Amino acid sequence: MSNQSDQTIFLTTDLTARGDRPMDRAIQLAKARNAKLVVFHVLEKGRHDSAAVDAAMTEIELDLDSYDIEADIIIERGDVVSQIIEHAEAHKAALIVAGVARIGRLGDLVMGTQLERIIHHSPLPVLIAKNRATTFYERLVAASDFSPPSGYAIERGCALFPELQVHIINAFHVPFEGFLHSETATEEFRTEQHLQIAKFIENRKISAEIRKKLTYSVEYGDTCSVVQQALNNRHTDLGVIGTHGTGGFRANMMGSMARALITYLPCDILAVRQPPK
Repeated sequence: MSNQSDQTIFLTTDLTARGDRPMDRAIQLAKARNAKLVVFHVLEKGRHDSAAVDAAMTEIELDLDSYDIEADIIIERGDVVSQIIEHAEAHKAALIVAGVARIGRLGDLVMGTQLERIIHHSPLPVLIAKNRATTFYERLVAASDFSPPSGYAIERGCALFPELQVHIINAFHVPFEGFLHSETATEEFRTEQHLQIAKFIENRKISAEIRKKLTYSVEYGDTCSVVQQALNNRHTDLGVIGTHGTGGFRANMMGSMARALITYLPCDILAVRQPPK
């Protein structure tokens, strides 16, 4: 590929039926950015012979044929999560593109333990492709609770997708609202939240060009519902969620709010883990 940029898009695939979504998106991003594409697959336990490697390589090559794109294909053995992160870092990837495991009984998308572990351990942003890449991303909504992890996620999301319109949303509850029963108290707290989010955004490392098209809002209600409504109102196709390096994702179990947002929001999600201090 001529005039290729320095950016690398790292696609991890398990070669299942739902793998078309992350492949679509990774290839679209690579083409749009003239970036290098790496397609990575880790063989399942018990399938370590050369025939298994050849079969996986052939399947990926067939998938790529219809896209008219060159890619580095890497087949490895070993622990799936550690291999993915190690190779993504070695390639200095801008992000890791991955997919969800399956659709649950209630129609929600089930991430699977492997994806949760990747998000937990990866120092690189993880783009979770839930939908077919029929169009380019246009709008980004980032959920914020004014914490350092959410601020870091917003900065990384804006840096990775500087062409998108950005909206930052914060959900709030009134402390002791059960005892207050006052609309005045709600509006006073809303005003305070507006001041906080304005200061929070002011302190972010975001370019002046992005700030020109950045909007924000605070809404009363539970976080999942508020973020979902913000996505619907703005016809958003990419959500950004920040996770804690040590608290948000513990061991192999994801923090409840981050997990709920990543699982139930219908759009693609950029999950960004703040490095532990």
